[in-house]
Amino acid sequence: MVKDSKGNEIEGLDQGPFEPIAVVGISALMPDAPDIDAFWQNILDAKVSIRTLRDDRWTGPMKHFYREGGPGNIEEGFTYSKIGAMVEGYEFDWRRWKQPPGTLSQIDLSQQWAVSVAAAAIEQAGYDGVEKDIDRKRTGVAFANALGGENRNLSNIRIYSNHVSELAKAQGLPDSNAKAFVDSMIQNTPRINEDTMPGELANVVAGRVANLLDLQGPNYAMDAACASSLAAVLDACRALQMRQVDTMVAGATDRSLDAPTYAKFSAIGALSPTHSTPFDAGANGFVMGEGAGAFVLKRLNDAIHDGDEVYAVIRGVGGSSDGRGKGITAPSQRGQLQAIARAYEQAGYNATTVELIEAHGTSTKVGDATELGSLSLIWDGSPPGDHVAVGSIKSQIGHLKAAAGIAGLIKSAMALHHRTIPPSAGFKTPNPTVDWGNIPFFVPT
Repeated sequence: MVKDSKGNEIEGLDQGPFEPIAVVGISALMPDAPDIDAFWQNILDAKVSIRTLRDDRWTGPMKHFYREGGPGNIEEGFTYSKIGAMVEGYEFDWRRWKQPPGTLSQIDLSQQWAVSVAAAAIEQAGYDGVEKDIDRKRTGVAFANALGGENRNLSNIRIYSNHVSELAKAQGLPDSNAKAFVDSMIQNTPRINEDTMPGELANVVAGRVANLLDLQGPNYAMDAACASSLAAVLDACRALQMRQVDTMVAGATDRSLDAPTYAKFSAIGALSPTHSTPFDAGANGFVMGEGAGAFVLKRLNDAIHDGDEVYAVIRGVGGSSDGRGKGITAPSQRGQLQAIARAYEQAGYNATTVELIEAHGTSTKVGDATELGSLSLIWDGSPPGDHVAVGSIKSQIGHLKAAAGIAGLIKSAMALHHRTIPPSAGFKTPNPTVDWGNIPFFVPT
């Protein structure tokens, strides 16, 4: 049983034995990284992919959505941040998947990315469909996604434009001017047809993968906000352990860097207008990013029997809800403690044996300090000093929201595979609200 610094037991859950799950395939489509090899190299190089968004990334010029300001000081409906980590240069292989190119504008890029990374993970696992293949009747799909993507907001604009046109006419705008006004409003939005709805729904992400890759096990999308990726992995493990499937593709995809998302996060005051430096004194909010990644998971015994290369082994997964706390978006040490304790109880070994932690590390002073405080209670009794490395991929690619967890898991799995503690970018001056001299953690640079 895990205890805190006062000797109180931190409640876990009697979840029974956890059958080990092997990671046998990994793929990534991330900012400045079209594949897993490029992503891992960027991690090793501490490459920061955060930059000012292209002016054409939103439906109109950035000046129509951006205002100078900061948290607590921004005009309603505007954003004070215009930086992010973007995936650029991606092209969907429509010939391979036999999708008419004319329909691609209706299939949100989040779905296209999911198909690409799922196929890449299967191939990276050594299953090329020719010399060696998975049993597609016994392969399921669990994909994390929260906001669906950007197409839904854009197609809604086209629909609402009908109402806007009538309002413009009612206010005396001539018909020809009203039409020109609406035409300019919907210029960069997708058309509305039979492909629109399935192309933009978050819950179709996994279905699109299963459909195009002919995977006939169960498929479903998971939305648990920032924990969506981990929820998908958790449920993929359960499906394998229950023998419902023999292989699971577990992944995440998030493409939501549109102006409304920026404006709404700005209203919360959560965004940084300048940078992402988790655990650093200069942390001033998170930076949004986008990307996708996937794992191919099998029961460890099956992976060994089948001669698969095993990149990492999942031995425990822990989760919790905060219950009643300070607020719906406020971090809770109680919830974090319970989640970590449950994971290690299920894994069957003590947390203090671990030397590398990939943290949530959002680059907010309070959130980072709360997370390190939670970890300190779990690692209570460990000698202070630079013994346990704590990093965050958000220092390089920002917060991928629903795909944040998959980015961190990929980094962790590759670190295990290569027996390397990778650096965390931008860390210079430790967060002054953390008592670094009395904890066993350090941020590797």
